[in-house]
Amino acid sequence: MDNKIIAIIVVAIVAVAGVGAFFLLNNNGGDNSGAYAVNVDGVEATEAHVTDGTYTIQRNLIVCIKGELTAAPYDVQHFLNYITSTEGQAVLGEEFVPLASSQMTTVPGNPTEAITLTITGSTTIEPIMNELAEAYEAKYSGSGQTINISISGGGSGVGASNVAADTSDIGMCSRDLKASEIDQGLSSVQIGRDGVAVIVNGAGVENLTLEQIAKIYSGEYTNWNQVGGADKTIAVFARDDSSGTRECFDGKMGEAVSGWDMKTGVVEHNSTNAVLNAVKTTDGGIGYVSIGALKDL
Repeated sequence: MDNKIIAIIVVAIVAVAGVGAFFLLNNNGGDNSGAYAVNVDGVEATEAHVTDGTYTIQRNLIVCIKGELTAAPYDVQHFLNYITSTEGQAVLGEEFVPLASSQMTTVPGNPTEAITLTITGSTTIEPIMNELAEAYEAKYSGSGQTINISISGGGSGVGASNVAADTSDIGMCSRDLKASEIDQGLSSVQIGRDGVAVIVNGAGVENLTLEQIAKIYSGEYTNWNQVGGADKTIAVFARDDSSGTRECFDGKMGEAVSGWDMKTGVVEHNSTNAVLNAVKTTDGGIGYVSIGALKDL
């Protein structure tokens, strides 16, 4: 066969394959199969939009301790000073919005006492806390001091209650402390900020208003076609009551719709990954997760 004809055939095959791939990856014809984050009130869920305040579903990330930081044990103070230092914030900034430079502390010197810590709480913060602990141990492992940091999840409420009960040295909370927790003698240190992204699967919409999201979670809207999407039932997923992510989300829904209350029968999960997996595997699903978790969609 003539080389020119072969070349034309090859180009044609490549072009057809390219068009097919385009439609496969960009088939938004009312279906939008696969999980993705929607814009909220026209604003994309990004760290930049959390920083400038245009993305409204956002919260502080804190750690809590028993009593004031100045009276905390040496190992608690040393590790927390590392988290809020320029080095620690560089690690945290890989997932979340770091503190302003004016809020950052000086990188602490080598510890002069053993570092033995138990840290529990927010599953949103837990992965980055593990990375912070690894970076901390790598930096100070040659100091001659014992370094032993144990980290586990359970939710923000669990972290706060464990600190109050003296079963954890540090609690991770993806929300501010409640008045009742402050009354138990807890104090907090802000370590960063985060946004709560709304994720959907096969919804056929790219944007939802806060009011629409609130009405989906209250049960007023039960089909995606009620918000301009595909004709399919909405499967609603939420975090459990001990979650700081849940607290932030519920608060914003209450601001959007007066008297708002989550409908009964919503499937609740006790971790960010569980919500991600639920939405990813459920056609018509909706849930909410930390912006830092969007890379796992």
